[in-house]
Amino acid sequence: SIRLVYHEAVVSTQSTGDVEEGEDAEEGGQERGSMDIWVDTGCLGKIIGRGGAKIRETERKYRVKIDVKKDEVEGGETKVVLIGAKDDVLETRDFIYQVIDEPDTI
Repeated sequence: SIRLVYHEAVVSTQSTGDVEEGEDAEEGGQERGSMDIWVDTGCLGKIIGRGGAKIRETERKYRVKIDVKKDEVEGGETKVVLIGAKDDVLETRDFIYQVIDEPDTI
């Protein structure tokens, strides 16, 4: 089962130099935020993949940061935080739902 909580948040950005006029923390004009989803701990391997390959591929494909909080476990579910532009976060959430729902292949 997956519990879902969405938090709108301003994501701080590190500036490495002069900030150009009109530049801000938004990406492509979209607000950035984070979404907490709670995933059955037994399904984390489907999200992370061998050596973290699946999670890195997902982060690249959907332009988000995925943070698995292995120290935040409740009732057999682990907190996973998705960070990025709202539309990208929602697409990532939907993709993770699909991955979790796929039958195990042996």
